[in-house]
Amino acid sequence: MNRKKKANCNVLHTPPTTEQFTAYQKAWDYLNENLFDGQLRPCLLNFSRKHRSRGFFWADKWTKASTTCHEISLNPDVLERPVKESMSTLAHEMVHQWQQDHGQPSRNGYHNKEWADKMEQIGLIPSQSGEPGGKKTGQRVTHYIDPNGPFKRAFDQMPQEYLIPWRSGGVEEQRKKSRNQDKTAYRCSCGSTIWGKADLLVKCKRCGKLFRQSA
Repeated sequence: MNRKKKANCNVLHTPPTTEQFTAYQKAWDYLNENLFDGQLRPCLLNFSRKHRSRGFFWADKWTKASTTCHEISLNPDVLERPVKESMSTLAHEMVHQWQQDHGQPSRNGYHNKEWADKMEQIGLIPSQSGEPGGKKTGQRVTHYIDPNGPFKRAFDQMPQEYLIPWRSGGVEEQRKKSRNQDKTAYRCSCGSTIWGKADLLVKCKRCGKLFRQSA
């Protein structure tokens, strides 16, 4: 009996690990060359949900004989955001790497003025709230992209094959996100974030100011 073979929509011509980390390394190389003049020495690139942050830098975390290297990790969930945003998180952590080798970092995890100045130099504006006017230094500081800065220009010219291709979560996670599309983020100038329906009027108990609906 002649049976037609069912088409397999999940045929992979390149192993996912190879494809993912090849693009990851190319992205790091590209940003190193275009934003840091190639000053950063090679580090070990990783994915981790540790600390529940978008990403983190860990100095001299890895060893081989008498040699050490730094680690940069991105939270896999960051890859669900727009590609430009996830690449800006990688550049954010690369600024920590730059400061470790070429500057004066503060205590572990603290974002000081030197770090903030370097962020602005590459076109990422540090802000605790993630919006204009937010405090630029502190223990927990994110950023927003300068629309006219070096990072934006470099990203716009970044080759497509350097963009990390795989996203975490799978089909079921995508279904959950689809059900939650009606939820809106609200941010306060003090750095707090809440989620809810659109057009809510909510006051922050921490500082007394109103939350602003994110775009």
